[in-house]
Amino acid sequence: MKHLQLIRLLVGRELTLRYKRSVIGIGWTLLNPMLTSFVLWVVFSFVFAGKLPDGQQYAPYLMAGIVLNSFFNQGLMISAESIASNSGVLTKIYVPPQIFPISVALAGLVNFFIGLIPLAIVVYISGQSLALTFPLVIIVGFFLALLVAGLGLSLSLLFIRFDDTKNIVGVTLLILTYLTPVFYPISILSERMQSIVKLNPLTSYLDCFRWAFSNNAVATLNDWLYMGATGILAIIFGTYMFKKFWPRTVAML
Repeated sequence: MKHLQLIRLLVGRELTLRYKRSVIGIGWTLLNPMLTSFVLWVVFSFVFAGKLPDGQQYAPYLMAGIVLNSFFNQGLMISAESIASNSGVLTKIYVPPQIFPISVALAGLVNFFIGLIPLAIVVYISGQSLALTFPLVIIVGFFLALLVAGLGLSLSLLFIRFDDTKNIVGVTLLILTYLTPVFYPISILSERMQSIVKLNPLTSYLDCFRWAFSNNAVATLNDWLYMGATGILAIIFGTYMFKKFWPRTVAML
């Protein structure tokens, strides 16, 4: 790939800058999901733990949702902002601007895989074990990175052109979080709400992730197909929109 070396440098820079002023550095990738999961576990375990099917433990169920949702939310916002935040570089030397959102998505993927370490610890503490399908998590991460990069490419144009976009995306991500079964089992919802939640692509990503990692959910063939289709369509659409509108947007940097 022509710009592979540049992507590697940008991914490394993104991981370094994210924890530059942190005492424990990338250790926050391990601590953040554990601390967040602990707080939510204390709050919701008595409400939702008994609603899960037999054999499914609430702690790993919850933490898997937090790890995946954090990858999507944080990755999307940083990816969408990446071109605007690197405008100084673009005005001095030629760098394909698409590389910035893609590099952020790949850096998020690295963090996602690191986040599997504390998740595995929680799985074993809960009395479960990793599923034999564990390697399929790589596929989930790959398509989620495509989704983040594709949406990031599209939104990066809007972030440059319209100042309100960041606030709108922030509110939208909050709504999506509640429409994703991160901390609640989908079975507690009405049939109408279940249909709405299942339309959210992140629900399929999460079902596939939980099933593949520790068999803590049920993932159907439709979930895998929906996950793959949304990831591929997002990167295709994002690339198309970026190529079409970037010439009109670059002057606004």
